[in-house]
Amino acid sequence: MIKFFRKIRQNLLSEGKTGKYFKYAIGEIALVMIGILLALQVNNWNENRKKETLKSEYKTALINDYTKDTIQVNDRLLRNNLRIDRINSIGDSLTNGHYNNLESYFRLLNNELIGMRVTNVYNTNSFNLLISSGKIDLLDKDLRKELMELNRLQTFEKTVQNGNKAYLFNFMLKLGSKYPQFGSPFSKNKTHQLLWKDVKVNDLPRDLLNYFGQEHYTISRYIELTDDVLQQTELVLKLLHQAND
Repeated sequence: MIKFFRKIRQNLLSEGKTGKYFKYAIGEIALVMIGILLALQVNNWNENRKKETLKSEYKTALINDYTKDTIQVNDRLLRNNLRIDRINSIGDSLTNGHYNNLESYFRLLNNELIGMRVTNVYNTNSFNLLISSGKIDLLDKDLRKELMELNRLQTFEKTVQNGNKAYLFNFMLKLGSKYPQFGSPFSKNKTHQLLWKDVKVNDLPRDLLNYFGQEHYTISRYIELTDDVLQQTELVLKLLHQAND
């Protein structure tokens, strides 16, 4: 093709057709420019298509992560709300005198000091990849803003609850150290009696009240902070689904 155009130019020059040569040269330049512009347009189209594909993949990954989070969070909120109901019931029973002797308090100690789920494990792989790769700018401004707010709420919830959980766990350990978990102070078994010989059992009602008060605070705070995270997660999911429509 290049040889063909070169031959045409040489023929025009050799025949002395300078005017036609310049017109031809201008036309040739125009064709080259048009070719370059078309190539740039095709390249831009390909780049935009790649960006849209990548954007769609990130949105799908985020939707999967946050959908899993809502399932986990709703389950834990349900369990912790039930636990709050139980603690409130214990409080009512204490107030109404249903626990009126050391043996009933001892049963309460053995039956109600249970493990809790008061921190969440969020699925943040896709979000972290967006941030570390610098691809967060692929998403719309409003969506980026809400994603960052969700990450802030998640981080705040985990920070606060890690502290609250550690404090309550230490409280539980102290109770376990002060009051033996093996045997009963009311047992006729000599081994049990020996274990409980120097224990100040009269402190048990006060210690249990303090423990349940702290547990109630820890769980209530978890519910409050997790509700904030859940609402923001649902907002982000709504924006992600709208962006995919």
